[in-house]
Amino acid sequence: MQLLKKHVTRIAVALALGTGTLIGGSGTASAADVHPQYWNYKCDYGRACIYSISGQVWNADQCGVNPVNGVYNYAKAHGNSFRVWYQDWTWDVVTAWSERTLDGGNVVTEVQVYC
Repeated sequence: MQLLKKHVTRIAVALALGTGTLIGGSGTASAADVHPQYWNYKCDYGRACIYSISGQVWNADQCGVNPVNGVYNYAKAHGNSFRVWYQDWTWDVVTAWSERTLDGGNVVTEVQVYC
């Protein structure tokens, strides 16, 4: 139940951040430039994705650091390369247009998308 609560909280935060970016973004940015992160059942085109051990897929394509906190066992780069950072300061790289397994026994703390 607590895991479900954590996921719902993450979704709410992601939606709030995405909405805030649309409303309060810079004058030169357009809605087409905004790519909020979200949970889905698959990895969408153009996204950096990590798959949780529960089967949910976190879709992120914000360049730079995307904080997360959970256990993930698979990653897919539908676009840019990215690095998955673990709690013990180790990492895995997922090259553009590839996929790989992750350390499912280690907590992921952030995903760094290279643009």
